[in-house]
Amino acid sequence: MEIFLNNFKKEGDAFSETNIINILKDIIQVLSPVNTIADNFQIGISIVSTKEIQKLNLEYRGKDQPTNVLSFGINCHPNDNDPLLLGDIVLCKEIIEKEAKEYSKTYENRLKHMIIHGFLHLIGFNHDDNHERITMEEIETQVMNNLSAGDPY
Repeated sequence: MEIFLNNFKKEGDAFSETNIINILKDIIQVLSPVNTIADNFQIGISIVSTKEIQKLNLEYRGKDQPTNVLSFGINCHPNDNDPLLLGDIVLCKEIIEKEAKEYSKTYENRLKHMIIHGFLHLIGFNHDDNHERITMEEIETQVMNNLSAGDPY
C-alpha cells in the first residue's frame, strides 16, 4: 500500500502516513468477509481549501458548492506487477472542522470518518439508495469503533 499525501503536516500530525495506512488496513479487515481487496494499491490524499473543493465539485459533479470529501477513482494497473492505482481522495479541512463542531466530534475523528468515507467510494461503495447508504454507514461505524474514534453519526 502506497499513500501520497498532499498538504498534510509531516511531523507530530495525527494523520501521518502510518496512521492513515492503519485506518485503511482496518477498512480492509472489516470488509474482508464480504469484499476481497488486496492491500497492493496506491492512492493520493489531499487537503484543499473550500474554494478549491467547490471548484472540483462543480467541475466533476456539477454542484456549485463546497463539500467535505470527494473521491476520484482510477482503478487501473499500469503494468501487471504494479500496484492498483485506486485514485484520489480530496478533503476540505475548513468544512470538516465546521462539521466536527456542528456534530460535536473532534476534528481528528471527523477527518478519520471522511477518509474512511472517501476510501469506500474509491472501492465501489455508494449511498445513492437507502440500502447502499445503510451498508456504507454500518461499515463506517464499525471501522470508527475499531479505531476507538466513536460513532461517526
